Amino acid sequence: MYRYFILILLVSGCAANNNDSISNSLDFYEQTQNYHKMIALYKAELKTKENDNIRTKLANAYLSINDYESSLFTLAPLLQRDKVSIAILEIKAKALYKNEEFDNALITCEKIIAKNDVNSDIENLMGLIYAENNNYEQSRHYFNRARTHFHDDIIIQNNLAVLDLLEGHPQASITRLMPLYTKYPSDIKIKANLIIAFSQIDDVNAVRSILAASYSQREIDEIVKELIELKPI
Repeated sequence: MYRYFILILLVSGCAANNNDSISNSLDFYEQTQNYHKMIALYKAELKTKENDNIRTKLANAYLSINDYESSLFTLAPLLQRDKVSIAILEIKAKALYKNEEFDNALITCEKIIAKNDVNSDIENLMGLIYAENNNYEQSRHYFNRARTHFHDDIIIQNNLAVLDLLEGHPQASITRLMPLYTKYPSDIKIKANLIIAFSQIDDVNAVRSILAASYSQREIDEIVKELIELKPI
């Protein structure tokens, strides 16, 4: 239970990609990230005429609303081609990961890396998958590889901090995150990871300090109590 609570703090950073709009309405929906409206328009377009680009966008839109099964179903005809683009494989890998099909997601990631060995987004995703599979050494390797290829520093440092926690090194997690917390004190992931780390070393005052800006004293007391109950024996 406690390990699961920590794992949900990992950051995928796998945002959907929006390309050219198919209409003024769709352009507006893409800009406002109204994915349900986008899906309706993409489906209407595909009813009129099959289009690989629109089908890919539809799969991406489903991914954005956490409908992973529909995303994979939409991609199916494109995945049967002799040649499948990296963009399509990326959507597949992310949908499989979100659907907790970790082994298949990893296989797809490896196909992407075989085509292009510099892909920080997929390298970060591989780090997430290996963490889910309890292979923390490989997870750290791929997070650092993504960092080498200039993936978002906050995402990578958060993920490395979660690995520190999973490996039983809360102080290392704190050391890693405190400079980021000083710079980005409102970042939810950074605060959540720090709260877990400080609770693991029984620094209740630090936990209360982080929570003070957002919660009442009564709420803080309840959160601290829950953290103590969650802490592994």
